[in-house]
Amino acid sequence: MLDANGVTIWLKYGGRTVEGHFYDGWYKFEPGDPRYDELLPQAQQNPQVVEEENKAPIYPETLAILQEMRRKTRERNAGQ
Repeated sequence: MLDANGVTIWLKYGGRTVEGHFYDGWYKFEPGDPRYDELLPQAQQNPQVVEEENKAPIYPETLAILQEMRRKTRERNAGQ
């Protein structure tokens, strides 16, 4: 997948370990990296879809709750 910047290529990988755990991640290719030139044509056919900004309303009560939670988390982490 070609990043929205038009340069970086992201290639998804994944699998299963011998123990049965699933894993996944992304390889990041930039100009000059091995295989970049090989992957570029295919990545250009599969560009990243840039989603529009969320237009959901912001509720003051919910925002206040989230800010309070963040404050308590910071206080708790500062004490460690």
